[in-house]
Amino acid sequence: MDLKKSNWLSFSTKLLQTRISYDSKNTNQFITELNLRREAVTEAPEKFTVDFQESIEGVYQVLGANSENEEDGYFGILTLKYDENRIFATWLIEGEDTQTGFGLLSNNILSLNFVYTQDNVEYTGLVTYEFLSSNIISGRWVEEGSDQIGVEFGRKLPLEPRDPLMFFGFN
Repeated sequence: MDLKKSNWLSFSTKLLQTRISYDSKNTNQFITELNLRREAVTEAPEKFTVDFQESIEGVYQVLGANSENEEDGYFGILTLKYDENRIFATWLIEGEDTQTGFGLLSNNILSLNFVYTQDNVEYTGLVTYEFLSSNIISGRWVEEGSDQIGVEFGRKLPLEPRDPLMFFGFN
């Protein structure tokens, strides 16, 4: 396993183990996520290049931290959508805070400007993710007016195929 993937797994493990230790209600969810991240790293190819921008579309489970929550971190969902040469992003952090952004992909690096409102104050920032595989992203972010750098580690969620007949009864 290369150093970048090893660091991704190490940071993910640290944040998830912290969550497991104080959130007994969701322990199984965090243990499952940790195992899925281990599996994603194991299955990741040695070398990876994003073939086309549409391939990064999807939903990612993200873990992150900044100076305010370095120990506990945060948990959320990132949705990426490609449209007209831009990548649009929506984050849902801890199930309640929504952030939006847009940017572009160059080689394996995705750079996004983001914005969110908290207590009637608008915040903006920049996040840069590196695609370590088709399912693994590792990012760093900063907000305008702050010198603190945050980190974020994502795992692409698989699309679950569904049998359309399950929604209809047989006559």
